[in-house]
Amino acid sequence: MKKKDVLQAGKFALVGVVNTLLDYVLFFVFFSLCGLDKNIAQILATAIAMTNSYLVNRYWTFQKTGAVKGQEIVRFVAVNILSLLTTLLFLNLFYDWLALHKLANELLSLLGIPLVLEGDWAVMFCKVLVMPFSLGVNFLGNRLWVFKK
Repeated sequence: MKKKDVLQAGKFALVGVVNTLLDYVLFFVFFSLCGLDKNIAQILATAIAMTNSYLVNRYWTFQKTGAVKGQEIVRFVAVNILSLLTTLLFLNLFYDWLALHKLANELLSLLGIPLVLEGDWAVMFCKVLVMPFSLGVNFLGNRLWVFKK
């Protein structure tokens, strides 16, 4: 990899961390504090984080200049919808179908850690496990399709 590519990946990662934190906090607010369904909460959080991500990645990470092209926005939204669908799929898979929070509770118990993941915290735990999947989809889509030179 060229130094420019490494720097670009680093910038994308930093923006990703900030947007992931934004997404996570917004999800918490919508799900835990507002009492919305986890899927609706995720859609709202993604929409807000996606807007921030587009602006920062376009102008800072990928240093695109000039007028915003409709095709670029359509591609960006398509990548983010794919990332959102990945998030929803894995969130429901990890929480509802595989109940990974229960496995984590067993592990915590075996380690003697007095923490039990239940209720909202169980969902939040599973959301953390989803993040690498959605970030991978998002980076590859943006790098190879949305902001490609």
